[in-house]
Amino acid sequence: MELGGRPILDRVDLHIRIGERVAMTGPNGAGKSTLLRAIAGHLPPNAGTVRLGAGVIIGEHRQEQETVKLEQTVLEQTRAVAAIAETEARSFLHRFLFAGDSVFQPGSSLSYGERARLALALLVLRGANVLLLDEPLNHLDLPARERFEEALAKFEGTIIMVLHDRFAIDRLATRVLTVNGGQVSEGVPPLR
Repeated sequence: MELGGRPILDRVDLHIRIGERVAMTGPNGAGKSTLLRAIAGHLPPNAGTVRLGAGVIIGEHRQEQETVKLEQTVLEQTRAVAAIAETEARSFLHRFLFAGDSVFQPGSSLSYGERARLALALLVLRGANVLLLDEPLNHLDLPARERFEEALAKFEGTIIMVLHDRFAIDRLATRVLTVNGGQVSEGVPPLR
């Protein structure tokens, strides 16, 4: 794969199985986000193919959280995505740590961490069974990270995420890939 005429990834052969929680790590500029974009279908490979399994519905979580509408409440956004009763919507939102009156907060008053959890909830509600997360913990303070990780732990599908934090990798990943030098390899490089 190339970006701007510069080779980024070469001869990547990667199989991800249903239910895996894959963390990708490696130096900045190595191609982690490029690989996510290829999996999502936004960036076609120069050679070879990207093939998704039958029934795969991709949900992308970007740091910008553009899926969260600032003028609508958490509950309104949830019910706009799926035609469900308020009780069912509140029960669903509780899985993403929105309880009580927090469902009536407009998107504009949510913290960055709350917006991240809401964006994740909306992806799941849209039927995503494979989440592509590009550095989802960046810009979150420690309590927000813990709550986001808790919400992620409740997701039953496959997760492919770019992470740099060793502790988060240990907590969230069932498999670790290192992207470096145009290659993708299994495991985490040793600490220096």
